[in-house]
Amino acid sequence: MPQEVIQYAPPQALLASPEDVLAIKEAYAINLAGGSISQFDLPRIKIMTGAALWLIPSLEREETAPRIEGVIVFARDARVYFKDKDAKRPDCSSADGVTGVGSPGGECAACPLAEFGSAQDGSGGQACKQIKQLFMVRGASMFPEIVSLPPTSLKNARQFLLKLTTSGIPYYRALIAVELEKAENAQKKPYGKAVFKFLRRLTPEEVERAMEYHQMCQEFAGRVATAAAFEAAAEAEAADAAPQQEA
Repeated sequence: MPQEVIQYAPPQALLASPEDVLAIKEAYAINLAGGSISQFDLPRIKIMTGAALWLIPSLEREETAPRIEGVIVFARDARVYFKDKDAKRPDCSSADGVTGVGSPGGECAACPLAEFGSAQDGSGGQACKQIKQLFMVRGASMFPEIVSLPPTSLKNARQFLLKLTTSGIPYYRALIAVELEKAENAQKKPYGKAVFKFLRRLTPEEVERAMEYHQMCQEFAGRVATAAAFEAAAEAEAADAAPQQEA
């Protein structure tokens, strides 16, 4: 008996006409130029504390789901360091995971706060936390959403992106799913760890739309502060009673 072929539908944003995408890009540029939009205002999907569920914003309330599907149109690494975990803003941060701005600032790779074991909570993790932000288009949304990954999910994300690379597939050419598997920290508290799955390559027409979103998000991310990363770091403090990123 032949195996059934599953047809994975693309996000609605990738089915938009060139005119629709142009209108979105124009509105994006105008609103950003006016300073009325920041990355912090974008819908943000995050891992629910203490559960293997995504928290997904909707018009009326946050919804939960064990899996999301979509296309990553932009991805970046960030770093954030809070000397006082209750502070509103970090003492030092990096929008590219390479150069820190603030105190102590400088080259992240050479910073003692980026060394494993530097965290003051006894977890063996880093005092300056690594965060990954995925700008995704999914479902019926015509606007990217930010998927915030805490340190506990970074290894899986890195390995998945490497697999795409060895297959010659840029991330914005792939329809993917991100599921959450249950895990426990040393204190037996549950948390969700992201697991990535490749669904299919995009069609040439879908890639064209995805590349337009990629260019738009690349410009956008370079012109705003990493406000979402700051909040993600605060969430990581809760999740990172769990172990931090595996080496």
